[in-house]
Amino acid sequence: MQAHADKQIKLIVPILSKALYDADAETISLVGDSLFQESNVDYLMISDQFSRVYLRSRNSENMQLPSIAVSRSLSYTNNSGQSLLLGNINIQYNPQILLEGRTEALATIIALGILKFVFPLLALTLFLHQKVQRRLSYLIRKISDSRPDNLRRIDPRRSDPGEIKELIGAYNQLQENNFRYHNRQQEAHAKLIERTNEVAESRESARMLTNMLQNSQKRYRALFHRNVDALLIVESFRLEEEERFRIIDANLAAMSILDRALDQLIKQDFEAMFGSKPLEHGRYLLNSNTLPPSLQKANLQIELHFNVVMFEKQGIYYVTLRDVSDKIRAEKLEKEANELMNFRQNQMAIAEMATTIAHEINQPLAAIQNYALSAINFSRSGQINQDKLHQSLEQLMQQADIASQIVQQARTQLGRNDYPQQPLNLIQALEESQALCQHRADKHNITLSFHSELEKATAVANEVQFKQIMINTLSNAIEALAESTADPREINISLDREDHNYVIQIRDNGPGIENIERVFTAHFSTKEKGLGMGLAICRSIAEMHHGSITARNLTPCGAEFTLRLPDHIDITDKKTAILKTEPSESEADPLNPS
Repeated sequence: MQAHADKQIKLIVPILSKALYDADAETISLVGDSLFQESNVDYLMISDQFSRVYLRSRNSENMQLPSIAVSRSLSYTNNSGQSLLLGNINIQYNPQILLEGRTEALATIIALGILKFVFPLLALTLFLHQKVQRRLSYLIRKISDSRPDNLRRIDPRRSDPGEIKELIGAYNQLQENNFRYHNRQQEAHAKLIERTNEVAESRESARMLTNMLQNSQKRYRALFHRNVDALLIVESFRLEEEERFRIIDANLAAMSILDRALDQLIKQDFEAMFGSKPLEHGRYLLNSNTLPPSLQKANLQIELHFNVVMFEKQGIYYVTLRDVSDKIRAEKLEKEANELMNFRQNQMAIAEMATTIAHEINQPLAAIQNYALSAINFSRSGQINQDKLHQSLEQLMQQADIASQIVQQARTQLGRNDYPQQPLNLIQALEESQALCQHRADKHNITLSFHSELEKATAVANEVQFKQIMINTLSNAIEALAESTADPREINISLDREDHNYVIQIRDNGPGIENIERVFTAHFSTKEKGLGMGLAICRSIAEMHHGSITARNLTPCGAEFTLRLPDHIDITDKKTAILKTEPSESEADPLNPS
């Protein structure tokens, strides 16, 4: 019915679309009347996009079936190919009228409806029959193929009937019982065979154990006699309540060292042969008088090593004879080498002391020479300035004292004694160091100044070594400024306190330091005739005082040395005993050749 309505509407849609496009009301009415003449059409409406163009309807009473509604849009394509939507057509059909007078069609529909339910039921019945028949055939085949030693369980499916599931359970239980019975039979048979094999193996193992013991004894004898070390086996025994020791075995190496055959060593008294009893653990050197004459002539040294093993409450001693002649000779050579090394170290220490003296005493000797020349010049002048002459002689004495102390401390270092350290007034020591270098600074028109805001600064240090650091750094700065074109030439000394340390800084406006990273390296010097020991010694002295010394170049020119010393050290924890006594005549005179 639906297909009939769609086919009828499909034929009139182009005509109605053309009539709406041309606004031909007569054609629209004619087409609508022709459609509404059919008795099965209850409702017909043709409308454009804005209003109804044609509308007809009739009332149908006693409708037993729902109406069939068909709705189509009306569109037209003009000459330019543009598709225009013009309106709609809606029709409702009454299926009751279409079915009147069509009994054969109704019968066919009813028959098809019956077949729709009967055929699936018949197919399901045939399918279940075939499935049950196939499962039964499968079970019969499995039962015929089953074996007692092979357990293969069958799992029932959800689709199996209850009788098939019970049959499968009974089959699985019977197969499991047969499998257990078969396994027990197999275990009993295996145990019987195992007992039989154990009896046979026990006889074979006894024979093999005997052979193993014999082979083990042969291997022991071969290893014992082929050992490169000389070995003796000694046992203890009682003879009239006295414990005695006898040799029960010896290898080839022992027979070779002792120069005796095995029958001459077996059952020999150990104490009578070697002059002492064996030890439980330890070693001792054998007396050369007990050795054979051939070994005595060869000047061999034999050492006995002992190990004891308790066997059945009896001590068995395992004695090793070792030739330690090379070892004793090596120890003697090592002792001689150590003595030679100590001698070389002493020589190196003397050379180091000589280098230190040569470097450090050069400055006070140069100062002594300058002050002596000044005194000579003052004495030769017509008018002698007593104050300047007296000042030059005092400075000469101070420089001589410094040279003497440097020599004395170098000698103390050679004796491996610590430098005496005691509380030192840093301000006074810095002023004295400045005064010692003032003459050289004035000679080169260099301004040497000292500044400190501290009223008191006391550190634990050695005075001579502290002044040695200051004079060395100041002398380096004076030498650098002497060759510089800077104007004015200045060297500033400052003392401050920072983080429990006294900070002493020496700044100059000279050309700076080349290779500053190596400036504290021993034997490195930027001077043509320098030894490269001055700043290395300064660093060693600073570290000896638990401090540090660093250097850096300033911007735009100049260099700065910074010495840091701790402001407090418990001198009771250091070796601060002043070992200096009254100087001898040679020590009091720094120019004494000795």
